[in-house]
Amino acid sequence: MTIEAFHEIFNIVCICKKLHDMGKHELAVMSFDDILMYDTYYEGMHMMIDNLFDHSHCQYYDSKNLELHVLSDPVIVDFYILAGEYGRCHNIPDDANPFISRAKQQVQEQLNFSYCLDWMLMGHTAPKRPYHSRLGLLISLDGEVEIGCLAYRLLVIYDWFHEQGALLQKLLLEATSKQPNPVEWRRAA
Repeated sequence: MTIEAFHEIFNIVCICKKLHDMGKHELAVMSFDDILMYDTYYEGMHMMIDNLFDHSHCQYYDSKNLELHVLSDPVIVDFYILAGEYGRCHNIPDDANPFISRAKQQVQEQLNFSYCLDWMLMGHTAPKRPYHSRLGLLISLDGEVEIGCLAYRLLVIYDWFHEQGALLQKLLLEATSKQPNPVEWRRAA
């Protein structure tokens, strides 16, 4: 017995569960129709990716049969700003910052699943414009990149940036509260 579109249905269920766990269940309602058809599956996945990130831009290059996706969101931008503050607080340069290194490693773990997909993570600890920190995806349409797998892995990346941003805020708050106030320190001496 074969269930038609079982793989697609399973991907949608996994993505909806992840969105619910992240507190973004409204994206599932905005992105997926009640009736599953093969064409709407791909539209829904692309819509979910576009709706997940605050800034999303896609460009198709016909001559090379490539899609370029540029994705950014305040969780990514804020993460890099907080990672930069953490580095300055602990005298760690950006190229040796463990949080920045882990961000690249996390994206690499999630997006190195297809030879038809290339990516670049551009993080700026002192952004000069909105959405300066971003993730770029280059997808070759000559090969096979499972859009459901890509969408799920982008959710994992988004959630990781969100969690690490919260951790950085906590660490920075603890670091600044442990530093003695110079005025109080002079009075004690």
